Amino acid sequence: MELHERLSAKMTKFRPSLTLALKRLAEQRVRDGLPVFDFGLGETKGQLDPEIREAGERAFREEDTMYTDPAGLPDLRRAVLKWLNLEAHYTIDNVIISSGAKQSLFNTFLAICNPADCVLFDHAPWVSYQPLAVASYAFPVQVLPLVRKDDGMKVAPEDLKRNLLMRPHARLFLLNNPVNPTAQLYTPEEVEALLKICVEHRIYFVYDRLYWRLLFDGRAFANPRIDEETRPWVIQVDGLSKNFRRAGGLRIGWCIAPDDVAKAMVNVQSHYTSGPATPTQRTALAAISRPYTGGLRDELQAKRDLLLREAQDMPLTRIWPTPATFYSFWDVRACLGKKTPAGKLLQTSDDVSEYLCLDAGVITASGTGFMQDGYLRLSFATPDADIVKGMAAARKALGALK
Repeated sequence: MELHERLSAKMTKFRPSLTLALKRLAEQRVRDGLPVFDFGLGETKGQLDPEIREAGERAFREEDTMYTDPAGLPDLRRAVLKWLNLEAHYTIDNVIISSGAKQSLFNTFLAICNPADCVLFDHAPWVSYQPLAVASYAFPVQVLPLVRKDDGMKVAPEDLKRNLLMRPHARLFLLNNPVNPTAQLYTPEEVEALLKICVEHRIYFVYDRLYWRLLFDGRAFANPRIDEETRPWVIQVDGLSKNFRRAGGLRIGWCIAPDDVAKAMVNVQSHYTSGPATPTQRTALAAISRPYTGGLRDELQAKRDLLLREAQDMPLTRIWPTPATFYSFWDVRACLGKKTPAGKLLQTSDDVSEYLCLDAGVITASGTGFMQDGYLRLSFATPDADIVKGMAAARKALGALK
Protein backbone atom coordinates (compact mmCIF):
# COMPACT_ATOMS: atom_id res chain seq x y z
CA MET A 1 0.00 0.00 0.00
CA GLU A 2 1.33 3.45 -0.92
CA LEU A 3 2.03 5.89 1.90
CA HIS A 4 -0.64 8.32 0.71
CA GLU A 5 -3.20 5.50 0.95
CA ARG A 6 -2.35 4.86 4.59
CA LEU A 7 -3.33 8.34 5.79
CA SER A 8 -6.42 10.50 5.56
CA ALA A 9 -6.52 12.54 2.36
CA LYS A 10 -6.97 15.73 4.40
CA MET A 11 -3.44 15.31 5.79
CA THR A 12 -2.05 16.20 2.36
CA LYS A 13 -3.81 19.60 2.41
CA PHE A 14 -1.50 21.30 4.91
CA ARG A 15 2.03 21.11 6.24
CA PRO A 16 3.27 20.96 9.86
CA SER A 17 3.07 24.12 11.96
CA LEU A 18 5.62 26.66 10.74
CA THR A 19 5.86 28.44 14.08
CA LEU A 20 6.66 25.30 16.06
CA ALA A 21 9.25 24.30 13.45
CA LEU A 22 10.92 27.68 14.02
CA LYS A 23 11.20 26.97 17.74
CA ARG A 24 12.93 23.66 17.04
CA LEU A 25 15.30 25.35 14.57
CA ALA A 26 16.33 27.99 17.12
CA GLU A 27 16.89 25.36 19.81
CA GLN A 28 19.04 23.27 17.46
CA ARG A 29 21.27 26.23 16.57
CA VAL A 30 21.81 26.94 20.26
CA ARG A 31 22.78 23.29 20.86
CA ASP A 32 25.21 23.49 17.92
CA GLY A 33 26.88 26.58 19.34
CA LEU A 34 25.84 28.73 16.37
CA PRO A 35 24.77 32.37 16.61
CA VAL A 36 21.03 32.77 16.77
CA PHE A 37 18.79 35.83 16.88
CA ASP A 38 15.34 34.36 17.30
CA PHE A 39 12.57 36.44 15.75
CA GLY A 40 10.62 33.33 14.76
CA LEU A 41 8.16 31.97 17.29
CA GLY A 42 5.45 34.32 18.56
CA GLU A 43 5.97 33.69 22.26
CA THR A 44 6.30 36.13 25.14
CA LYS A 45 9.42 35.65 27.23
CA GLY A 46 10.52 36.95 30.62
CA GLN A 47 9.48 35.68 34.03
CA LEU A 48 6.15 34.01 34.69
CA ASP A 49 4.11 36.11 37.08
CA PRO A 50 4.66 34.71 40.62
CA GLU A 51 0.91 34.70 41.36
CA ILE A 52 0.25 32.66 38.22
CA ARG A 53 3.00 30.19 39.13
CA GLU A 54 1.85 29.91 42.75
CA ALA A 55 -1.73 29.17 41.68
CA GLY A 56 -0.52 26.16 39.70
CA GLU A 57 1.79 25.02 42.48
CA ARG A 58 -1.01 25.32 45.02
CA ALA A 59 -3.32 23.21 42.86
CA PHE A 60 -0.76 20.39 42.84
CA ARG A 61 -0.03 20.68 46.58
CA GLU A 62 -3.72 20.53 47.38
CA GLU A 63 -4.23 17.70 44.87
CA ASP A 64 -6.67 19.81 42.88
CA THR A 65 -6.16 17.53 39.90
CA MET A 66 -9.52 15.87 39.35
CA TYR A 67 -11.77 16.26 36.32
CA THR A 68 -13.64 19.53 35.96
CA ASP A 69 -16.81 20.31 34.03
CA PRO A 70 -16.04 19.71 30.32
CA ALA A 71 -16.69 23.44 29.77
CA GLY A 72 -14.14 24.39 32.43
CA LEU A 73 -14.17 25.62 36.02
CA PRO A 74 -17.25 27.76 36.71
CA ASP A 75 -15.11 30.35 38.53
CA LEU A 76 -12.81 30.67 35.53
CA ARG A 77 -15.72 30.99 33.10
CA ARG A 78 -17.17 33.73 35.29
CA ALA A 79 -13.79 35.47 35.35
CA VAL A 80 -13.56 35.30 31.55
CA LEU A 81 -16.81 37.25 31.23
CA LYS A 82 -15.45 39.93 33.56
CA TRP A 83 -12.05 39.94 31.76
CA LEU A 84 -13.82 40.64 28.45
CA ASN A 85 -16.44 42.95 29.99
CA LEU A 86 -19.25 40.70 28.73
CA GLU A 87 -21.11 40.05 31.99
CA ALA A 88 -24.14 42.02 30.79
CA HIS A 89 -24.50 39.93 27.64
CA TYR A 90 -23.70 36.31 28.56
CA THR A 91 -23.75 33.78 31.38
CA ILE A 92 -21.08 31.21 32.13
CA ASP A 93 -23.04 28.74 30.00
CA ASN A 94 -21.79 30.69 26.97
CA VAL A 95 -18.12 30.27 27.97
CA ILE A 96 -16.04 27.21 27.08
CA ILE A 97 -12.51 26.81 28.46
CA SER A 98 -10.21 24.86 26.16
CA SER A 99 -6.60 23.75 25.90
CA GLY A 100 -5.52 26.91 24.11
CA ALA A 101 -7.12 29.22 21.56
CA LYS A 102 -6.32 26.66 18.84
CA GLN A 103 -8.74 24.21 20.40
CA SER A 104 -11.35 26.95 20.77
CA LEU A 105 -11.09 27.61 17.04
CA PHE A 106 -11.23 23.90 16.24
CA ASN A 107 -14.30 23.54 18.45
CA THR A 108 -15.87 26.39 16.50
CA PHE A 109 -15.30 24.76 13.13
CA LEU A 110 -16.46 21.36 14.37
CA ALA A 111 -19.60 22.79 15.93
CA ILE A 112 -20.89 24.91 13.05
CA CYS A 113 -19.38 23.65 9.77
CA ASN A 114 -20.79 20.94 7.53
CA PRO A 115 -18.50 19.14 5.06
CA ALA A 116 -17.49 21.50 2.21
CA ASP A 117 -18.87 24.59 3.94
CA CYS A 118 -16.78 27.65 3.11
CA VAL A 119 -14.73 29.31 5.85
CA LEU A 120 -13.57 32.84 4.98
CA PHE A 121 -10.30 34.27 6.33
CA ASP A 122 -8.48 37.54 5.82
CA HIS A 123 -5.60 38.09 3.35
CA ALA A 124 -2.81 36.66 5.52
CA PRO A 125 -4.38 34.04 7.79
CA TRP A 126 -2.50 32.72 10.80
CA VAL A 127 -0.73 29.45 10.04
CA SER A 128 -3.22 27.14 11.77
CA TYR A 129 -6.49 28.54 10.40
CA GLN A 130 -6.39 26.58 7.16
CA PRO A 131 -5.35 23.23 8.74
CA LEU A 132 -8.04 23.53 11.41
CA ALA A 133 -10.69 24.22 8.78
CA VAL A 134 -9.54 21.37 6.54
CA ALA A 135 -9.46 18.96 9.48
CA SER A 136 -13.08 19.94 10.06
CA TYR A 137 -13.89 19.11 6.41
CA ALA A 138 -14.56 22.78 5.69
CA PHE A 139 -13.24 24.65 2.67
CA PRO A 140 -10.91 27.58 3.55
CA VAL A 141 -10.88 30.69 1.34
CA GLN A 142 -8.92 33.93 1.65
CA VAL A 143 -10.92 37.12 1.20
CA LEU A 144 -8.66 38.81 -1.35
CA PRO A 145 -9.12 42.36 -2.68
CA LEU A 146 -10.31 42.91 -6.23
CA VAL A 147 -7.29 45.17 -6.70
CA ARG A 148 -4.18 44.42 -4.66
CA LYS A 149 -3.19 47.34 -2.44
CA ASP A 150 0.29 48.08 -1.11
CA ASP A 151 -0.93 49.86 2.01
CA GLY A 152 -2.00 46.77 3.90
CA MET A 153 -3.99 43.55 3.86
CA LYS A 154 -7.14 44.45 5.74
CA VAL A 155 -10.41 43.01 4.50
CA ALA A 156 -12.61 45.77 3.09
CA PRO A 157 -16.42 45.50 3.35
CA GLU A 158 -16.81 45.36 -0.43
CA ASP A 159 -14.36 42.44 -0.62
CA LEU A 160 -16.28 40.47 2.00
CA LYS A 161 -19.59 41.17 0.24
CA ARG A 162 -18.18 40.02 -3.09
CA ASN A 163 -16.92 36.77 -1.60
CA LEU A 164 -20.25 36.07 0.07
CA LEU A 165 -22.09 36.59 -3.21
CA MET A 166 -19.75 34.15 -4.94
CA ARG A 167 -19.91 31.60 -2.12
CA PRO A 168 -23.45 31.12 -0.82
CA HIS A 169 -22.21 28.09 1.14
CA ALA A 170 -20.00 30.33 3.32
CA ARG A 171 -20.54 29.50 6.97
CA LEU A 172 -18.34 31.98 8.81
CA PHE A 173 -15.88 34.83 8.48
CA LEU A 174 -12.89 34.61 10.81
CA LEU A 175 -11.21 37.89 11.69
CA ASN A 176 -8.01 38.10 13.71
CA ASN A 177 -7.65 41.50 15.37
CA PRO A 178 -4.96 42.60 16.04
CA VAL A 179 -3.63 40.56 13.16
CA ASN A 180 -0.99 37.84 13.33
CA PRO A 181 1.18 38.06 11.17
CA THR A 182 0.77 41.60 9.80
CA ALA A 183 0.30 43.41 13.16
CA GLN A 184 -2.46 45.47 11.58
CA LEU A 185 -5.26 46.73 13.79
CA TYR A 186 -8.88 47.05 12.67
CA THR A 187 -10.69 50.13 13.95
CA PRO A 188 -14.09 49.96 15.69
CA GLU A 189 -15.70 51.30 12.50
CA GLU A 190 -14.04 48.63 10.35
CA VAL A 191 -15.06 45.83 12.73
CA GLU A 192 -18.64 47.09 12.85
CA ALA A 193 -18.86 47.22 9.03
CA LEU A 194 -17.66 43.62 8.69
CA LEU A 195 -19.87 42.40 11.54
CA LYS A 196 -22.91 44.04 9.97
CA ILE A 197 -22.30 42.25 6.66
CA CYS A 198 -22.01 38.88 8.43
CA VAL A 199 -25.27 39.42 10.29
CA GLU A 200 -27.05 40.50 7.10
CA HIS A 201 -25.86 37.32 5.33
CA ARG A 202 -26.60 35.10 8.35
CA ILE A 203 -23.06 33.82 8.76
CA TYR A 204 -20.98 33.67 11.92
CA PHE A 205 -18.53 36.44 12.75
CA VAL A 206 -15.68 34.64 14.52
CA TYR A 207 -13.43 37.14 16.28
CA ASP A 208 -9.96 35.95 17.26
CA ARG A 209 -8.86 38.62 19.74
CA LEU A 210 -5.84 36.87 21.21
CA TYR A 211 -3.60 39.98 21.20
CA TRP A 212 -6.25 42.47 22.30
CA ARG A 213 -4.32 43.77 25.32
CA LEU A 214 -1.16 44.51 23.29
CA LEU A 215 -2.12 47.77 21.59
CA PHE A 216 0.45 50.55 21.35
CA ASP A 217 0.47 54.34 21.45
CA GLY A 218 -2.77 54.58 23.44
CA ARG A 219 -4.94 52.83 20.86
CA ALA A 220 -8.28 51.31 21.88
CA PHE A 221 -9.45 47.79 21.07
CA ALA A 222 -12.52 47.33 18.85
CA ASN A 223 -14.98 45.25 20.84
CA PRO A 224 -17.69 43.80 18.60
CA ARG A 225 -21.20 45.08 19.15
CA ILE A 226 -23.27 42.63 21.20
CA ASP A 227 -27.03 43.14 21.13
CA GLU A 228 -30.17 41.27 20.13
CA GLU A 229 -29.25 41.52 16.45
CA THR A 230 -25.61 40.40 16.63
CA ARG A 231 -25.57 38.03 19.62
CA PRO A 232 -26.67 34.92 17.65
CA TRP A 233 -23.80 35.40 15.17
CA VAL A 234 -20.77 36.52 17.20
CA ILE A 235 -18.20 34.02 18.48
CA GLN A 236 -15.15 35.37 20.31
CA VAL A 237 -11.89 33.50 20.91
CA ASP A 238 -9.22 34.53 23.40
CA GLY A 239 -6.64 32.93 25.67
CA LEU A 240 -3.78 33.22 28.11
CA SER A 241 -0.78 32.80 25.83
CA LYS A 242 -0.09 36.28 24.40
CA ASN A 243 -1.14 38.83 27.00
CA PHE A 244 0.98 37.42 29.84
CA ARG A 245 4.70 36.65 30.03
CA ARG A 246 5.85 33.08 29.49
CA ALA A 247 2.31 31.70 29.45
CA GLY A 248 2.09 30.00 26.04
CA GLY A 249 2.82 26.51 27.31
CA LEU A 250 0.08 26.68 29.93
CA ARG A 251 -2.35 25.95 27.06
CA ILE A 252 -5.51 27.67 28.20
CA GLY A 253 -7.92 29.43 25.88
CA TRP A 254 -11.60 30.29 25.91
CA CYS A 255 -14.51 30.92 23.62
CA ILE A 256 -17.72 32.90 24.09
CA ALA A 257 -20.52 31.74 21.82
CA PRO A 258 -24.32 31.83 21.35
CA ASP A 259 -26.31 29.38 23.47
CA ASP A 260 -26.75 26.64 20.86
CA VAL A 261 -23.18 26.87 19.58
CA ALA A 262 -21.75 26.82 23.08
CA LYS A 263 -23.68 23.63 23.92
CA ALA A 264 -22.39 21.98 20.75
CA MET A 265 -18.81 22.97 21.60
CA VAL A 266 -19.08 21.51 25.09
CA ASN A 267 -20.54 18.35 23.62
CA VAL A 268 -17.68 17.81 21.19
CA GLN A 269 -14.97 18.83 23.68
CA SER A 270 -16.38 16.44 26.28
CA HIS A 271 -15.50 13.58 23.95
CA TYR A 272 -12.08 14.46 22.61
CA THR A 273 -10.29 16.15 25.53
CA SER A 274 -12.80 16.86 28.33
CA GLY A 275 -11.97 20.00 30.27
CA PRO A 276 -8.39 21.35 30.29
CA ALA A 277 -5.94 20.38 33.04
CA THR A 278 -7.26 21.63 36.37
CA PRO A 279 -3.97 23.16 37.66
CA THR A 280 -3.54 25.22 34.49
CA GLN A 281 -7.12 26.42 34.75
CA ARG A 282 -6.20 27.66 38.22
CA THR A 283 -3.24 29.57 36.76
CA ALA A 284 -5.55 31.22 34.23
CA LEU A 285 -7.98 32.19 36.98
CA ALA A 286 -5.15 33.84 38.92
CA ALA A 287 -4.00 35.69 35.80
CA ILE A 288 -7.27 37.26 34.70
CA SER A 289 -8.90 37.86 38.07
CA ARG A 290 -6.63 40.83 38.79
CA PRO A 291 -6.50 44.26 37.15
CA TYR A 292 -4.35 44.14 34.03
CA THR A 293 -1.30 46.36 34.57
CA GLY A 294 -0.17 46.90 30.99
CA GLY A 295 3.48 46.33 31.91
CA LEU A 296 4.00 43.76 29.16
CA ARG A 297 2.37 46.07 26.62
CA ASP A 298 4.70 48.94 27.55
CA GLU A 299 7.73 46.68 27.41
CA LEU A 300 6.77 45.42 23.96
CA GLN A 301 6.12 48.94 22.70
CA ALA A 302 9.67 49.88 23.70
CA LYS A 303 10.98 46.80 21.88
CA ARG A 304 9.00 47.78 18.80
CA ASP A 305 10.56 51.23 18.86
CA LEU A 306 14.02 49.74 19.29
CA LEU A 307 13.57 47.38 16.36
CA LEU A 308 12.28 50.15 14.09
CA ARG A 309 15.30 52.31 14.95
CA GLU A 310 17.78 49.51 14.39
CA ALA A 311 16.06 48.39 11.17
CA GLN A 312 15.79 51.84 9.64
CA ASP A 313 16.68 51.78 5.92
CA MET A 314 17.03 47.99 5.92
CA PRO A 315 18.22 46.99 2.42
CA LEU A 316 15.58 45.66 -0.02
CA THR A 317 12.90 45.80 2.68
CA ARG A 318 9.75 47.77 3.44
CA ILE A 319 8.73 47.48 7.08
CA TRP A 320 5.05 47.84 7.88
CA PRO A 321 3.78 49.95 10.79
CA THR A 322 3.20 48.02 14.02
CA PRO A 323 0.25 49.44 16.00
CA ALA A 324 -0.28 46.22 17.99
CA THR A 325 0.92 42.63 18.77
CA PHE A 326 4.67 41.95 18.91
CA TYR A 327 5.31 41.33 15.22
CA SER A 328 7.15 43.32 12.60
CA PHE A 329 5.94 42.49 9.09
CA TRP A 330 8.50 42.94 6.31
CA ASP A 331 7.88 43.22 2.58
CA VAL A 332 10.97 41.52 1.06
CA ARG A 333 9.70 41.12 -2.49
CA ALA A 334 12.66 43.24 -3.65
CA CYS A 335 14.95 40.41 -2.49
CA LEU A 336 13.36 37.93 -4.89
CA GLY A 337 15.48 37.45 -7.98
CA LYS A 338 18.66 38.40 -6.09
CA LYS A 339 21.54 36.01 -5.47
CA THR A 340 23.29 35.24 -2.21
CA PRO A 341 27.09 35.60 -1.92
CA ALA A 342 27.23 31.83 -2.49
CA GLY A 343 25.31 32.25 -5.75
CA LYS A 344 21.93 30.87 -4.72
CA LEU A 345 18.94 32.53 -6.40
CA LEU A 346 16.26 33.72 -3.96
CA GLN A 347 12.89 32.87 -5.50
CA THR A 348 10.51 32.83 -2.54
CA SER A 349 10.28 34.23 0.96
CA ASP A 350 11.19 30.73 2.14
CA ASP A 351 14.55 31.25 0.41
CA VAL A 352 15.01 34.67 2.03
CA SER A 353 14.15 33.28 5.47
CA GLU A 354 16.53 30.34 5.00
CA TYR A 355 19.33 32.65 3.83
CA LEU A 356 18.95 34.94 6.86
CA CYS A 357 18.98 31.92 9.15
CA LEU A 358 21.94 30.04 7.68
CA ASP A 359 24.13 33.04 6.83
CA ALA A 360 23.26 35.46 9.62
CA GLY A 361 21.63 33.40 12.37
CA VAL A 362 18.49 35.56 12.07
CA ILE A 363 15.39 33.38 12.41
CA THR A 364 12.21 34.74 10.82
CA ALA A 365 8.84 33.31 9.79
CA SER A 366 8.38 33.11 6.04
CA GLY A 367 5.24 34.65 4.61
CA THR A 368 4.39 31.44 2.78
CA GLY A 369 3.25 30.00 6.11
CA PHE A 370 0.66 32.77 6.14
CA MET A 371 -0.20 32.33 2.45
CA GLN A 372 1.73 35.51 1.56
CA ASP A 373 4.93 34.85 -0.39
CA GLY A 374 7.35 37.75 -0.48
CA TYR A 375 6.99 38.70 3.19
CA LEU A 376 8.61 37.88 6.52
CA ARG A 377 7.22 38.06 10.05
CA LEU A 378 9.59 38.91 12.89
CA SER A 379 8.61 38.57 16.55
CA PHE A 380 10.33 41.22 18.67
CA ALA A 381 9.30 39.59 21.96
CA THR A 382 12.99 38.87 22.45
CA PRO A 383 15.89 40.41 24.46
CA ASP A 384 16.93 43.94 23.49
CA ALA A 385 20.51 42.86 22.83
CA ASP A 386 19.28 40.26 20.33
CA ILE A 387 17.18 42.90 18.57
CA VAL A 388 20.21 45.17 18.13
CA LYS A 389 22.59 42.40 17.05
CA GLY A 390 19.95 40.66 14.95
CA MET A 391 19.08 43.79 12.98
CA ALA A 392 22.79 44.42 12.35
CA ALA A 393 23.20 40.83 11.12
CA ALA A 394 20.12 41.08 8.89
CA ARG A 395 21.33 44.40 7.43
CA LYS A 396 24.72 42.91 6.58
CA ALA A 397 23.17 39.79 5.01
CA LEU A 398 20.57 41.65 2.91
CA GLY A 399 23.17 44.19 1.85
CA ALA A 400 25.32 41.38 0.50
CA LEU A 401 22.69 40.20 -1.98
CA LYS A 402 23.61 40.66 -5.63
